[in-house]
Amino acid sequence: MIKNHNISFRFLLVFLLYLLLPVSCIDKLDFVGETKEGQLVIYGLFTDINERQVVNVSQTTATGLAPKGVPNAQVSLLTSSGGKHRYFSIGNGDYELYGVFAVEGQSYALEVVLDDEVYLSKYETVPTLVAEDVLSFAFVNEPFRSEAPESVFTVYSETTLPATRDPIYLRWAVEETYIWPLVYLPGTGFPPPVPPPCFISDVIEPNRLNLFDGSGTSTRRTKLVLAKRMVDNSFLYPFFVSVKQLSINREAYEYWEKIKIVINNQGSLFDIPPAPVFGNIANVEDPNETVLGYFEVAKTKVTRIYTLRADVPFYLVDPCQFFPNKPDDSYAAECKSCNARAQGRRWTNDAPDWWKFD
Repeated sequence: MIKNHNISFRFLLVFLLYLLLPVSCIDKLDFVGETKEGQLVIYGLFTDINERQVVNVSQTTATGLAPKGVPNAQVSLLTSSGGKHRYFSIGNGDYELYGVFAVEGQSYALEVVLDDEVYLSKYETVPTLVAEDVLSFAFVNEPFRSEAPESVFTVYSETTLPATRDPIYLRWAVEETYIWPLVYLPGTGFPPPVPPPCFISDVIEPNRLNLFDGSGTSTRRTKLVLAKRMVDNSFLYPFFVSVKQLSINREAYEYWEKIKIVINNQGSLFDIPPAPVFGNIANVEDPNETVLGYFEVAKTKVTRIYTLRADVPFYLVDPCQFFPNKPDDSYAAECKSCNARAQGRRWTNDAPDWWKFD
């Protein structure tokens, strides 16, 4: 049952963007009143690359708290040709699908069954166009998190649109992956094996929405700032940036454009107050039920760039440098454990397939 407790919708929006670990004229924001506790939130992205496809199903909770994952839903991908593929729950409201990816010309929808209620998205067709991204980066001193100059890493893309008059709508998501060697403590007696390094990944600026509408412009090339982050000791070793360009349809673009407006709303007395934004998912039997979130289908292009320590113009301190006379228990936890270093971010001991250098 939905209770009349307000929640922080801004928090909900940032939560949706974390699920990603992406200018047309749009209508006025669709207001549906206050967001209530217990409302369903469904977000999914289905792409044309052979990757882990993820859907998250959750429900809003009390004021200011994160939505709570729903582990007992039945989540399925529907195809326009009559196919049906089941997602599998991995906990926390996340559902995964492997070995299935979007095919050009096909349309797809999402079905979620929860407590005998059926929720269905609109069918979306895989777009046919992508753009070319040429990535670059810069290390600068400038205000970022404060008014004082800080050491900032910025990722740029010079993007060239295809030579066609057909409309193209783009969204970008940016992820970092860096290697973190653990300190080798030989101890006494027979030396232990060298610990494997950590490969740690995270989304850069998850609350930044990078959008571009190429449908109404003659400009075929544009330069965009895709992401910024503070420079820290993550840059001591090779640091990769993976940019996922998502070619989406007009409805998905307009949805994210509305989300962007709400995120940028700073709460002035003269601003439009934050409010839920209608997505493309509805209760089949009760269309009046408000369902938050969106299921989008995207044609995808991934581009990568990397930095080395020699690229960084700032002094970086290695907290895990080994000294023979330094007691083992005096090293920080991040020097001895990938989990401690990651602090909730994704990590693995295995290098990604694309972890290669020129």
